[in-house]
Amino acid sequence: MDLAAYRAFFFDLDGCLRYGRQAAPGAAALLRTLRQQGKSLLVLTNTSAKGAGELAAELRGIGLDLAPAEIQTTFDAAGEFLRYRFGPTKVLCLGTPQLQERLRRDGHEVLPIERCREALAVVVGRDLDFNIDRMVAASRAIDAGAAFIALNTDIRMPIEDGNYTAGVGPLVAAISTLAYKTPEIVGKPSPAFFEMGLRRLGMAAHDTVMVGDNVETDIKGANAAGLLSVLITASNVKPGVAFAPADLVVHDLRELLAYFD
Repeated sequence: MDLAAYRAFFFDLDGCLRYGRQAAPGAAALLRTLRQQGKSLLVLTNTSAKGAGELAAELRGIGLDLAPAEIQTTFDAAGEFLRYRFGPTKVLCLGTPQLQERLRRDGHEVLPIERCREALAVVVGRDLDFNIDRMVAASRAIDAGAAFIALNTDIRMPIEDGNYTAGVGPLVAAISTLAYKTPEIVGKPSPAFFEMGLRRLGMAAHDTVMVGDNVETDIKGANAAGLLSVLITASNVKPGVAFAPADLVVHDLRELLAYFD
């Protein structure tokens, strides 16, 4: 497979370029090689807790030189998604204080849970304060007609030493079960999230490769959007995953780097 013929490369973040606070083996060398060959790069991440600027600073701290403009997050895309659907609107946001502030900066009114039935949209991201009261408030808002929007539905998030922590998916599943409602998804595997990345780089899908570790979000999403898909298996913390949907399967980024020598 001639990967060097492709002009742009999308990368997942957690479980692909990094594990928790550690860069993935081969990540810095691969990014450097792709830059030297004139490739366009974009991190396409379902991260919902922080924006591109903060992530870029974190990545520089572990030796990965990526500018904020080279990082697309669901955190940054959420406000645009809401504006496109509703214009400035009233939101019940289950997420970090940073996400709530970002939605305010994007022109939306973020409501307290006591006013949940006034919400026109429920937005669910990584919420470290998630509890029964917040789950019930979200469900009541959805019952009252609010749109149910998940920034992602990732179940597990890979971290250091082959371990994982809970992603946004379990929170979304709890609300979905209580509200009898399936959410719209802002991030991967939504084709719109991939198309947003293609527009940012000015690239066509057939010129672009998606590299990631999650079959359900990275690989199936890339395939649906028309990108070549590369699955990284080193960080696989999901039992019983089938690798068949990927166009190429490699163990880690060091193995992928060999395609560009």
